[in-house]
Amino acid sequence: MSLTPPQAAILERGLIDSGFSCVLQMPTGSGKTWLAEQSIAQVLGRGRRAIYLTPLRALATELMDRWRDRFDPSPVGVFTGEYGTSKRPYPVSYYDARLLVMTPERLDACTRSWRSHWGWIPEVDLLVVDEIHLLGDRQRGARLEGAISRFQRLNPFVQVLGLSATLGNRVELASWLQGVEFTSDWRPIPIDWRIVRFRKADEKPELLWAEVCRCVEQGGKSLVFVQSRRRAEGLSRFLAEKGLRARHHHAGLNHASRKEIEDGFRRGTLDVLVATSTLEMGLNLPVRQVVLYDVQFFDGGEFRPLPTNQVWQRVGRAGRPGLDPSGEAVLLTPTWDRAADGYSRGIFEPVRSGLCQPRYLAEQILAELSSGLSRTAGQLSRTFGQSLAAHQDRLPDLNKLLWQMQEADLVRDDTDREPGSGEIRLLPTRLGRIAARHLLEPATVQLFQAALEDEPAASFLDLLLIAASSSDCEPVLPVDFEELDDLADALARENSQFLGKARSDLEQRLGVRGKRLLAALKMASVGRAWTRTGDAEQVAELSGCYPFEILRLKESLERLLTAMADIQRIEKTEDDQNSPSIEQEVSLAEKIHALQRMVQAGLDEEVITLTLIPGLGPAWARRLKLAEITDLESLAQAEPETLAAMPGMSLRRARKWTEAAVDLVRTRSAYWYRESRASAPTFPEAPEWKSHGIDPYRLRRSLDLKLRPAGEGTYHVWGGLEPHVVRQQGSDWVCDCPDARKGQTCKHVLAVRLARGDRSLYAAVNTTENDRSSGPINLRDLWFEAPSPGGRSQEPWNRPHEI
Repeated sequence: MSLTPPQAAILERGLIDSGFSCVLQMPTGSGKTWLAEQSIAQVLGRGRRAIYLTPLRALATELMDRWRDRFDPSPVGVFTGEYGTSKRPYPVSYYDARLLVMTPERLDACTRSWRSHWGWIPEVDLLVVDEIHLLGDRQRGARLEGAISRFQRLNPFVQVLGLSATLGNRVELASWLQGVEFTSDWRPIPIDWRIVRFRKADEKPELLWAEVCRCVEQGGKSLVFVQSRRRAEGLSRFLAEKGLRARHHHAGLNHASRKEIEDGFRRGTLDVLVATSTLEMGLNLPVRQVVLYDVQFFDGGEFRPLPTNQVWQRVGRAGRPGLDPSGEAVLLTPTWDRAADGYSRGIFEPVRSGLCQPRYLAEQILAELSSGLSRTAGQLSRTFGQSLAAHQDRLPDLNKLLWQMQEADLVRDDTDREPGSGEIRLLPTRLGRIAARHLLEPATVQLFQAALEDEPAASFLDLLLIAASSSDCEPVLPVDFEELDDLADALARENSQFLGKARSDLEQRLGVRGKRLLAALKMASVGRAWTRTGDAEQVAELSGCYPFEILRLKESLERLLTAMADIQRIEKTEDDQNSPSIEQEVSLAEKIHALQRMVQAGLDEEVITLTLIPGLGPAWARRLKLAEITDLESLAQAEPETLAAMPGMSLRRARKWTEAAVDLVRTRSAYWYRESRASAPTFPEAPEWKSHGIDPYRLRRSLDLKLRPAGEGTYHVWGGLEPHVVRQQGSDWVCDCPDARKGQTCKHVLAVRLARGDRSLYAAVNTTENDRSSGPINLRDLWFEAPSPGGRSQEPWNRPHEI
């Protein structure tokens, strides 16, 4: 094959085989992956090992499939969260793999438990970090930085090869890695940038259709990026109704559905993909035209302009080598907004270390102490003194943070001193070890401990609510205004100690407020529905989510409840074990463990009594349920010979389990975990709005908008899904949005009226923001309230670092 100019320059300079770490910044399609393959081949040829990090699970599997033949006979293994279970083991073990394709999170876990992986870590000569700009991601970036740092100390001779198309501080990153850098702006297919402007937001769909049609008629395919899943679905329907072969693609779809759509696009059965950020990195698709339908994104608190880095990641998908003379980038923006004009210049934002945030630094401190790679304050200072955060002069005060972590019972002084230095050793406490073992933020385990304190009667819903309130729980499921009544009804049917508390007490206990608390309530309700049905599609339909989101939430809740059980576990006395009584109450530790099994298998509190039998886990409980053995008592009454007819069930096992059930029903019943209805929550009525004549939904939305004057009696308003123009006509204000055309007072007009000091609106706002902290929570109040950044109270290690 002929080399591209940057490939030829890199090979000529010997950058990838010099042994020095290297950062390569090259546009998408210019040959970064091929260069990584050459470096991997050299390493494997020497009989050594290589690691390839990719942030995308789907791409990891795709690369493994592709490289099995490319690097045969060297075994290629894939290590992501989708593998490593009894149902889906790793295709190749860590010890057998010569090329290990993994996510940053998997490498993080390996370096934390490095003793278990010492058989292969010293043999790694090359660590390829694809999309190295991920270092700038808040949580994932901090974990990637910690993993790289630990790996370099475990294996000082490893060469790090960082790849990215968008770096604003390439030289700084190379300096941090003590390596070299290379950059090129050469692309095999140049990109033509175009900006298409609209006066009114409702012009956008027709403008999109015209742009996509022009591309398709000329034999190309289009990839359209939007800011939300709903918009992706709506626009793909619109384009399909116009006669185009269009589909949508987003994280709400399961992996099989996404792969089927991607394969259809590659085969030519689709003309257009309308996608969220799921397609902005990694996957190669035959795209000629990339359209940025939206040039803003929602950061969890407000809508903000897309960073240049993200715009170029998306635009980089355009252009098919060998097929297109050029690729095309089309940005849809309002006529009055000139911010998008600068994107084409490619002035990328610098990558900033996530360790500048104390909450993420605290997690890495625990990882260091738990792994034993750092043992004293001095060693931690030297370790993090080599971090990217320190290199950028953004590292928080380490001694102050250690003191806060000791006060929070995450770290303690050891009685021994470090040999040689005489420094006091630091050890993670039991709480700190749990955080490190489960890869959780320290704030999460602190939340679990504090929220459960003095709450022995916490219900299943309460436990799910605690887990859902943590920043480690994902995905966060937002609540639409229209869902509030259904959510209140669902919660009112649950048993809860927490929801009867005053709102201020609940917010303090859970550490979240406003819409984040509302989301946690929905996530807890969804988790409880899952334990009753075990049917992701049914739960998704009831909760307005996607089945894939339900399964992801289920996995997250299961992991968090496992950590919660570790925190709450109480050692039983010999008397408790030998002399159980039917009158005994279920301990909180046992309830958490039962709930973890319920979430794992999608089983209710009666079926899960089957798992009280030693050796009978959630998977078998689910199989027994299908055979109409639905609780401990029905198992005790079952005939062993009948059970033995089940696939995989031996007569010996059937007799053992039925005999154990007969013994257990003397002290346990089918209702052992059933909860009382005595503490079901109630919710106050929604506030009365008729006196104001204002729709609360639109008024709440108006508070998030931004505006600026654009001449006499005219305002540009943005910060929502689309920018709009509000003009004064006589004594009225009119807007160009769909709501206004329907004769409704829209949020954009309300924002202008608020900015101009409308007293009646301020009265309405004050009505919603009256302090009701002494009473029970009101879901509409939570929805209306503007949250603190991230919706989370600020623990000492959770506060932004002041630079």
